[in-house]
Amino acid sequence: MIFSKLLLGLFGWKGVNEIENELPAKAVVISAPHTSNWDFFIGFFSYRAIGVKAKFLIKEEAFFFPVGSLLRKLGGIPVRRGKNNVVLDVLKEIKLSDNFLLTITPEGHRKKAKVWKSGYHRIAFKANLPIIIGIVDYKNKVCGLHHVYNLTGDLKEDTLAIQRYYKDIEARHPEKFYLPPEVRN
Repeated sequence: MIFSKLLLGLFGWKGVNEIENELPAKAVVISAPHTSNWDFFIGFFSYRAIGVKAKFLIKEEAFFFPVGSLLRKLGGIPVRRGKNNVVLDVLKEIKLSDNFLLTITPEGHRKKAKVWKSGYHRIAFKANLPIIIGIVDYKNKVCGLHHVYNLTGDLKEDTLAIQRYYKDIEARHPEKFYLPPEVRN
């Protein structure tokens, strides 16, 4: 924890937990914007700085020896891309755990995505979990947990409501972060 705070501070960053008193034992954390590989490292050390352990999805190709065991130890869950069992695989892991914060980047990749992937919503809704709004703000150099959002069940409305939290957040590469017009205004 101290090492992570020092490391972040060295680069001018700060880990924040604005929901410390209402942090659920299980939730899906939306981490956005995601436009750079640096987002992962900043997020990882920010979580450590605020004393939060979270899991994250990563393509299964990254789980080669010896990196795979390290990724698992750090909270990595392999994703079998092209298969439809990601949601089911994660739901099984949630049921087996007492504490389970899963960080998902709904944009799905670092390129500009005009539509967020729906896996975050399907996982949270089927497991009856809240969403935590996680931010990576390059303008203010803060990263962490911002707000708890309870799903309504309407994917489109929930996504727009969640995206509104990001309208004043600056990505490392702002040109790669898309928010729909009804959110930006």
